[in-house]
Amino acid sequence: MKNALLTLFLFSLCLTLTGCGGGQEIESCLFVLSMAVDPAPDGNLTVTIKALSGTQEAAEGSLSASAGGTQGGAGMPGDESAQKGAANSGLEATEPGYIVMSATAKSCLRALSLLSATTPRTVNLSQLREIVISRTLAETDATLTILKEIHAMYRANGEAIVVVTPDDAGDFIRRQRAILGIRLSKYLEVLFDHFSEMDAIPPGAQLASVIAAMQSSTGDAAVVYAAGNSFDSTLVLDGESDLDRLPGHLPRTSPAENEYLGSALFSGSRMTGVLTGEETGLLCLMMGKAQRRTTFIGDAQYKTNLHTRVSRSLSREDGALEVSVHMSLTRIAGDAYEPAGLIAGRIESGCISVLQKLQAASCDAVGFGRAAIRTCPTIPDWEEKNWMKTYETLPVRARAWVKVL
Repeated sequence: MKNALLTLFLFSLCLTLTGCGGGQEIESCLFVLSMAVDPAPDGNLTVTIKALSGTQEAAEGSLSASAGGTQGGAGMPGDESAQKGAANSGLEATEPGYIVMSATAKSCLRALSLLSATTPRTVNLSQLREIVISRTLAETDATLTILKEIHAMYRANGEAIVVVTPDDAGDFIRRQRAILGIRLSKYLEVLFDHFSEMDAIPPGAQLASVIAAMQSSTGDAAVVYAAGNSFDSTLVLDGESDLDRLPGHLPRTSPAENEYLGSALFSGSRMTGVLTGEETGLLCLMMGKAQRRTTFIGDAQYKTNLHTRVSRSLSREDGALEVSVHMSLTRIAGDAYEPAGLIAGRIESGCISVLQKLQAASCDAVGFGRAAIRTCPTIPDWEEKNWMKTYETLPVRARAWVKVL
């Protein structure tokens, strides 16, 4: 009897339960993986998105590509069905499984609204992996407004990486294709993790972190700098680090046309300069965020043995920006031998050069402002200090202690 009553109670309870309110079916969403923002005439913005298509035509296009023996996207031999499907639907031709769409409006938010209004799906930014902004646009004060509009959208992924490119941003994400047999969303995650571990891109380049840095009075943002490589503009620097260059100039060939290398520096919400890949590594080091486990110094490769200790401070005597680095290395490849003192000297001169470059760009990406604000007892005292003007003229010093095992 008790079991029958319990069964009846559970059955009646199920009848009264309802689903979660405000939810969205997966089939009703347009999941955006990459977004690009470019300037347009008359003060408008062109927003381009690359999203999962989830259509039968995409699956058929993928099968057609496999049958044709190609690995490229639409627009290449063996993928004619994908091209025809894109043309018939009014969508841009791209690799099977993805679509590219764009809209132009007065603001980024209104452009995204246009895309939602003209697509039988709701634009969903929960899977967004990268936001690419053209350098022309980044060098204006519009950058912060654009990023805040994107971040304010429902379920927007605050961990999406912010990228600045000297190329057309829309073309940049059109060239972005998954390689090595994984889907595009996972490929972008692996890509950014890989270059972060190499210290070739700056830390804190996530959407939420960049917005916070742009609005901070004690620091500035540094985002990823990237460009396409046409393989006809390589720049080989004799005697310099292999990564001491900007993207678009690596002497290599690869299925990946886009290169992520270096930093775009911001003063407030306006881009004011760039760092090469090697300079970005020194920036990561001075920020205490370095992850690089192996590095080339001269003609030998070294491995970092212990956790590198870094301190940043303002000199009590003259207010100089001071950085101290302690690290231990082991030579793991190469016959060349570099004395510890010579390696330390290279690190010191490199850090000083990067600090001076940051000062010239009015960019406190290292975060000395957080040390400076502690010297001010009240907010009015801090505002009167006019930190950024002071920061640009301060002397810089770097000390490195290196032990080679």
